[in-house]
Amino acid sequence: MGSIVEMTVLNDSSRTSAFANGYNDGQFARARSSALTPYLEVGIDDYAKGFRAGFFDQVTRAASRN
Repeated sequence: MGSIVEMTVLNDSSRTSAFANGYNDGQFARARSSALTPYLEVGIDDYAKGFRAGFFDQVTRAASRN
């Protein structure tokens, strides 16, 4: 049997698909208590930025402040 993973859809049209993919992967990694690789800690591409945002829940917290 497979597992069900909740996917978050980002409404900001300025986000790239790489950022959105990284964000969802980051949320999944946080839920599994995974460690960040060096690439994901310091990567400057959209995927790594999205991963960190999802891993550290930065997009959700910023939206809840508004």
